[in-house]
Amino acid sequence: MQLSKFLATYFYTTEELCHTLSIDEETLSAWQQSSLFPKPSYCLQSQLECSSYSGIYQCEEYQDYYPRGAASWGQLIIKHDITSSCQAFNYFAQQYSNQLSKLAEQGFAINEELFGSEIDEHLQQVWQQFLCSKYGVLTQNGLVEEAVQLDVAKLLIDDITEMRTKTGLNMDERQSLHKALKLINRALSHGTGNEGKNTLRHRYIDDVVAKYDLSIK
Repeated sequence: MQLSKFLATYFYTTEELCHTLSIDEETLSAWQQSSLFPKPSYCLQSQLECSSYSGIYQCEEYQDYYPRGAASWGQLIIKHDITSSCQAFNYFAQQYSNQLSKLAEQGFAINEELFGSEIDEHLQQVWQQFLCSKYGVLTQNGLVEEAVQLDVAKLLIDDITEMRTKTGLNMDERQSLHKALKLINRALSHGTGNEGKNTLRHRYIDDVVAKYDLSIK
């Protein structure tokens, strides 16, 4: 997909995001400086040549893009009057933990070490990644629930396939892997198609499906 079309389809410009949240750009910037809100997922710098009746001239344009799910996070900040990074993190941690519980109820094997005794450290790490908009790039909408789905599915796929070194899988392993593939497919961004093979989708879906003769449909 053409980059401009991809960004226009799945992302908000700064102006669109602010309009959706009924805030101004100064408020958005203040949220980011206070570590309440993620940075933009994509920052586009365009070198343009414009031709019109008046002639031809060159110019530069700059535009930031945010995932559509960023609006949900902004609405939470407004609704709960969040003013500190500590408050924002607590809401993030609560949403993340709630989604973990939902996945466990759905039968997904949750890594007890990472999501048990080390959960506090893990939450701090993913919170920083959320603020840097890692999940705004890697997931379809930049939602907290998609971040959890991605994290859990990656661990499951790595564990079942032994980091994709296992030569064969039994029936139970294939069923568990198939379920994990559906989960990660639901969370992952489809990307622009210009990233080549250096994507999570290629490594965790395309390669795995081909190696173990699976289908995620």
